[in-house]
Amino acid sequence: MANVKIVSQIYKINSDAAPVYSFLSDFNRIGSLMEAARQAGNAQELNALTEKLEEVRFSENECMFVVKGLGEVTIRIAEKEHPKLVKLEGGGKLPFDFNLWIQLLENGPSDTRLRITFESDMNMMLKMMLKGKLEKGIEQMAEGLAKIPYAMIG
Repeated sequence: MANVKIVSQIYKINSDAAPVYSFLSDFNRIGSLMEAARQAGNAQELNALTEKLEEVRFSENECMFVVKGLGEVTIRIAEKEHPKLVKLEGGGKLPFDFNLWIQLLENGPSDTRLRITFESDMNMMLKMMLKGKLEKGIEQMAEGLAKIPYAMIG
């Protein structure tokens, strides 16, 4: 098995840490935002993502989705540390388990810094096939989370 560790750049969020943490530490809030964006019809990137999903279910501490051609993926919140850390763990029918840390640092009023760290042990073949895609995906996730208007959805 080979360890894969990916750390995103640090992104600035124009919000205090508390509302960001409140949103990211409850999958129901994330699901509500996704549904509102879909209904508004202004989420082209979201539509591209949801085309690949057959089923999605949210609860406060867990998100389950079925990805076409891959199967069921479950992400659950393993640890929360208000207002600076949400640790997620993945499971389901993926051929590997993973941990993902969303770290928040309040740098001043309306200035929170976000960084995502992904870590997994996977076989060498999977590492060679997935590492580049995972790096790109983690960076896009961090960048996307930094763009959410947390003050408006509080």
